[in-house]
Amino acid sequence: MIDLLAVGHVARDEFPDTEWRLGGTALYAAVAAARLGRRAALVTRAGPRERDALERRCHDLGIELHVLTSPVTTTFAFRYDEAGRRHLTLRARAKVIGRDDVAGRLRVPRAVVYASIAHELSPGLFGTLTAPASVLVAQGYLRGWRADGSVVPREWTESAAMLAAVGTAVVSEEDLAGDLTMAERWSLTTPVVVTLAERGARVYERGVARDIPGFAAARVVDPTGAGDAFAAGLALALADGRALDDATRYANAVASFAVEGLGTAGLGDHARVEARLGSGAGAGSS
Repeated sequence: MIDLLAVGHVARDEFPDTEWRLGGTALYAAVAAARLGRRAALVTRAGPRERDALERRCHDLGIELHVLTSPVTTTFAFRYDEAGRRHLTLRARAKVIGRDDVAGRLRVPRAVVYASIAHELSPGLFGTLTAPASVLVAQGYLRGWRADGSVVPREWTESAAMLAAVGTAVVSEEDLAGDLTMAERWSLTTPVVVTLAERGARVYERGVARDIPGFAAARVVDPTGAGDAFAAGLALALADGRALDDATRYANAVASFAVEGLGTAGLGDHARVEARLGSGAGAGSS
């Protein structure tokens, strides 16, 4: 049986003065699960220019890849201002992923991460997969884009129906521009976990908040993908039967490794994550 299924677009991430690299929540979540020694599968879309690189990456990590055809891969250009704030431009967007694109045994994993980066998951997909644990990374539904591709905040108008179809939702403090009252409101439908970078995470359940402290990284090289690794860790821990707070602590430990290398290079394996969990950091809540 598949331990974790990640569904969503992979991305072609383009950076100033560097080569592009593969990204996207679905890919990071699948890689995180594979690094933890779990059976991971990825359903995505990719264009012909990026497909070979994606197939090599998944083959090397033992990820079961189901890549749907698309003329292009969803592409983001990254730019950082003088204050270090990230600015994104959407340059291309692949077609949506619908309920008929996920079939057979892919519909019954132990855990699923719905990994949206650009509104790419059809509403009909939600609720069609049978998994003990389902986590929605809502980042893609909190993004809109102007005619020139500039990514801007967006109201999540589909939240009620999507939240009702999943077990837990994950958003970042950055996604919410610091306004956590939205997470509090959404948690009246399903638990919502807000990632707070190195500070850990805040769990909202039925409008009540609890803080789960994070774990210190050995070094910070690249913060991209930490929240995606968090979602994979959370989904796997919930599927293993851990309570939400304990699962969040485990996810904090998984995410703490994501920042220690470029791209997915820093992600920790099972032994390293368990050692960090046993260090005593990240315990308790407030």
